[in-house]
Amino acid sequence: MNIDQSEIRKIKLKDLGEFARRSLSDPIFADVAPISLLRAKSQSKNPQGQPDDIALLVALCGNRCGGYHGLLPGLIKNKDTVSKIYWLVTFYLAPAFRGKGYGKRLVAEIQKTKADLVTTGITEAAAGVYRGTGFQQLAELPYYRLHPENADALTTALQNLIPREKEFRSKSVNQLTEKLATTADQQDSIISFQRDIKTINWMIRNPWVVSRPDARQDAKHYYFSRVRDLFEFVPLEIFAPDGITRKGYLLLSISRSKHRTTIKILDYYFHDSKDHFIAGYFAIKYAEEYRADRLEFPAGLKNFWGDQTGLMSRAKKKKRLYLFYPRSPDSPLARLAKKIELNYCDGDTAFT
Repeated sequence: MNIDQSEIRKIKLKDLGEFARRSLSDPIFADVAPISLLRAKSQSKNPQGQPDDIALLVALCGNRCGGYHGLLPGLIKNKDTVSKIYWLVTFYLAPAFRGKGYGKRLVAEIQKTKADLVTTGITEAAAGVYRGTGFQQLAELPYYRLHPENADALTTALQNLIPREKEFRSKSVNQLTEKLATTADQQDSIISFQRDIKTINWMIRNPWVVSRPDARQDAKHYYFSRVRDLFEFVPLEIFAPDGITRKGYLLLSISRSKHRTTIKILDYYFHDSKDHFIAGYFAIKYAEEYRADRLEFPAGLKNFWGDQTGLMSRAKKKKRLYLFYPRSPDSPLARLAKKIELNYCDGDTAFT
């Protein structure tokens, strides 16, 4: 079928769950599933989304699905005002449809929404398509990836931190308390892609990657990860030694696939920056317990890891590309682009 004769079907957020359920038995999606039930259920509860937001575009070519492109509604925050953006996520084309213009057709349809668009955590091939349709580089976010290589290095680092355990108490929780919302709001002066307590809790309560024992019947030919040998979030609320005064919060993720375990420091906030070591402490603690092969952390915690000389020598600085496409020259994204403070958890990064 000629590309101009292909159909691009747009699925709204309010219809995403039903579309995912129906696609399980629709022969058009027998070889290419455009979304998993888990992800559809989760995205439908996005606190930054509205029912009529476009959440998914599907390229239909005759009686086949040639590919799809997901959209994740988000917000850009400037002091006390917020503006709508779309994160571009889950971009996939079946091998037979690559290099024929279907990718650009999907992106062009997204651009017709007249919304501010941002993407990150993308492949080189996807970046090429975006650049070819007018996207520009917003920035590159630095972060670090550490390979402990052996448990002894983790054990030594943890032992060195034991004296500091008396400086705080922690509480493992199912989700972060809404009382912490006022804590996060203290960052109002930062121009950023909004990631507040409600957004964090939405992710914790509605993961779209789960551990194998928790997996249910779902799409069989969905390209993006939905099941791992182990996957869980670890939300922690941090207190002063009295167990009452709040110091902040921390969220880690633990992922194991094919005998490789990764610990990530995701969200963290402390009233006093001197307490940032607590995030590193717990990352090391869980890395030792789970015999992690890899540990990732935001560049904002570099000073802590610099003190752990036995570990920092094993860390490599990485960069994650951001591309953007403002809906107009004077849109909020266009005006604020150079001032945005990026976050390791931007987009759908933290979900995986």
